[in-house]
Amino acid sequence: MDPHGCRDDRPFNGLPQARGWRRMATKKVAVVGAGIAGLGAAWRLARRGFDVSVLERESRPGGRARHTSRDGFTIEASGAMIGTADRALLAWIGELGCNELLSLRPVVPTLVRRNQVRAIDARSLFRIARTPGIRLHEALRLIRLPRLASRYGNRIDPERPELSASLDDRSVADFGELYFGRSVVERWMSPLLAHDALADVREASRVLFLHRYQRGDNARLGLLRVPSSELAEQAAAALSTQLGVCVTRIESRRGGGIRISVRDRDRERSEDADAVVVATSASEAAMLAGLELSLAERDAFAKVRYTPALSLAIALRRPFYSHPQYIQFPHSEGSPLEAALLEPGVAGGRIPEDRGLALLRATGAWSQAYFEAADETVREELSEAFGRVVPRIHGAELFSEVLREPRAAPRFDVGRYREIADFTRIQLDRRQQGRRIYFAGDYLMGPGWNAALRSGQRAASAIEEDLGSIPASPVG
Repeated sequence: MDPHGCRDDRPFNGLPQARGWRRMATKKVAVVGAGIAGLGAAWRLARRGFDVSVLERESRPGGRARHTSRDGFTIEASGAMIGTADRALLAWIGELGCNELLSLRPVVPTLVRRNQVRAIDARSLFRIARTPGIRLHEALRLIRLPRLASRYGNRIDPERPELSASLDDRSVADFGELYFGRSVVERWMSPLLAHDALADVREASRVLFLHRYQRGDNARLGLLRVPSSELAEQAAAALSTQLGVCVTRIESRRGGGIRISVRDRDRERSEDADAVVVATSASEAAMLAGLELSLAERDAFAKVRYTPALSLAIALRRPFYSHPQYIQFPHSEGSPLEAALLEPGVAGGRIPEDRGLALLRATGAWSQAYFEAADETVREELSEAFGRVVPRIHGAELFSEVLREPRAAPRFDVGRYREIADFTRIQLDRRQQGRRIYFAGDYLMGPGWNAALRSGQRAASAIEEDLGSIPASPVG
């Protein structure tokens, strides 16, 4: 066991092998990027018997899951909040052997109405209808939602976003106001998409909302008890991971396979593999695989857009609540804040005992407008906005840090799912032609860690289908 209760049972490359499979040293796969998508792909491939190496240019794995520490406080731009609907992520944590991490700290969801914080419960349509600010006559129209979801049938599958292309013709706001009413859009649908999508309901595709509803994002929220980056570090430690190396080019070899050009400190070298997964941002993927891309692929990568995020982490002298609180700010409140997570400290946790942490996250629009603003401006604006709702913040601050994420979340505006469908068709065609370059990332699946992980796992499944795995006698 490691200090966090994770198993250390590693027959090869540090990784337990899946029952019924044996290692295939002749089938080598390189994974570029040690974020959640890349590690998810590498983990699945290694368990299926492939010889996998992970190449990461940063000194630590995790991508956006990285954290910083200061005076005993763990500070993460995206927090460490996940939901019971994040089934792939929860299952992966179990595979990592970190079952103790699955004992999540329950989070109390709340909503701001007229500068007052109100507890909410969105686990059923009946409870959603009682959300503060939703008008009664519009709440009654929510009964339409299950019937609408049933009508769309198998076109709404969060695991296969390309199937939703025919529904990608209307924004969340247009769809919600038509069927339910404006108050439902403002007080429920918009906050629902704010946690990891930072979406503007006037531009976001209704498919994004339907995926959220289909997968059950009204389930309970919880906090990991350790930094989320430790999940990435645990996975990277169990794989053959090279940190601090920069991939500069990816190209197909004559006769088959892939050649990866790498800059390792001041030394240039190359690695050969039977296949490669490019698990980076869309722009970086286009640059690395540029020589291999068709005009249609380059155009597809160029269309990917991201929302930046500005956050303010405030270390508190004392906790404000006995349980973590997630405060959502509907855009109709006119606040620059999208949400705030208030986390009380516990012994051995991410925050020192008897202390607290407030993580304030600005809206996507405000972040876009103020992303280059001075830290002091961001501190003043966000802390003042939060103080109007939680006055106790004044005088309770130990220190604060401004966090900037230039690509916090991929945008899924109207038309994005049609673009994904086109890209998926192109990738299938290139696979049939024998190209063994695969792409993974949240921009191909959906915002959030769960979607990023599923994208990596999907790329791994495609490689397994194309290159094959050798079944062996059941182990144990």
